[in-house]
Amino acid sequence: MMVREFAQRFMDGEVEQLCAAGYGEVSDERVNSRNGYRRREWDTRAATVELAIPRLRQGSYFPE
Repeated sequence: MMVREFAQRFMDGEVEQLCAAGYGEVSDERVNSRNGYRRREWDTRAATVELAIPRLRQGSYFPE
């Protein structure tokens, strides 16, 4: 559960940087916005973790 939470927060932070605004934040500097999530499984040594990968309205986001 900790691995999933860490990964989700990390991805959210990356997407906030790409969009130049936080989730639900109104900003004149915003360059993109979110468009839901994609569900993906991530196999780790501890277990298989189901992640919700953010989608963007323009372009794409793939976590590193």
